[in-house]
Amino acid sequence: MPRRFKPVAIALVTVWFALAGAGCARTTSDQLDDYLNRLSRSLQVDRSDNDVAIPMLHPATLSAAPLRRELMLEESSQSINLLEFLSLSSCELGRTLGARNSSLGKLAQPSQRMHMQRDILLSAPECIDGLRASDPELAGKLERIIAEKYDERMRYWWNAWFSSKEWQVFTQQGTASVDKEKSAAAQLAGLQALDYLILQGERWQGGALDYDSGEMEHHQQQLLASEAVGRWREVNRQLHAMSYEAALLLERRLGARSLCPAGRKTPQAEILQNVFQKFYAGQVQPLLSSKDRFSVELINRLERISRLISDDPIIVPPEAWRIWLKELIQEREAMMVAHRLHVTKWQDILTQCGMMPGRPDSVDSAQ
Repeated sequence: MPRRFKPVAIALVTVWFALAGAGCARTTSDQLDDYLNRLSRSLQVDRSDNDVAIPMLHPATLSAAPLRRELMLEESSQSINLLEFLSLSSCELGRTLGARNSSLGKLAQPSQRMHMQRDILLSAPECIDGLRASDPELAGKLERIIAEKYDERMRYWWNAWFSSKEWQVFTQQGTASVDKEKSAAAQLAGLQALDYLILQGERWQGGALDYDSGEMEHHQQQLLASEAVGRWREVNRQLHAMSYEAALLLERRLGARSLCPAGRKTPQAEILQNVFQKFYAGQVQPLLSSKDRFSVELINRLERISRLISDDPIIVPPEAWRIWLKELIQEREAMMVAHRLHVTKWQDILTQCGMMPGRPDSVDSAQ
């Protein structure tokens, strides 16, 4: 007869597994803090004794991403009167204008407004051709309106992406996770969505206005789900702070008694070497390299977007966009400066103990 477990015992086992699972789900902050604690113990240098301010090259608190209203470009308003609108009832253009002017059309999200402008631009030529004989004055007026809309097409494209809820979530402050598989998938999805919007923008700029609405909405959902920019900025900030603190710990030990007075490995030096190999080279460096590769690809795409909109003769990128992009570039550069200092101090102390096998891999090699 099978043994029966008491309810209390079952409950305790359940709680134990839950706690064990929670312990495995560490954040990036936990991972980096664990590395600093191990480094501190192996160096026999107390982290709490750090009386030197960490020279952060950008604020410890990240600036907020631009708001939707700060990124929105003004769109001009062209209109026709009711009689003129009724004259278009037999045209596809008339149905498209009716949808845009409905209560739902007026409340449409930026991407939906872009879809409507696309439909107007694509359906207008056939309608205008049909009006030339019956109502040449209206045909001429519509031609002027459509020409203005065509000239402003990049405004519709810009607003559809960058004044959207999806873009706000993509760029807002995020949390840092050590779930490498999920993080890598989110980064890839975000970059794929950026590739799509750049290609779409290039096509619109060249006059190729047709696209699949569903495909565009899919890529916007990828931006919404990934939150990749906010997550990267937070991890980059933490890597920056960690690199400077680690460099300070190493520098303090280098400036105090030598870890290897005879220039040869000691038992304490072997412990430090294990921290270097298992925790710096094995965990911190791969994380840093992965995030920096993403930052390079991300910034390259954002700069392409800036050039794309700047090439348009009647559109100027919002000032908030330019400031934000400059901040992202500065944040990455600041982290790289901190990382190089961190690597240099590791080289110094490993050389002091005769344990320097060669220059450690640098994230520079990933650029």
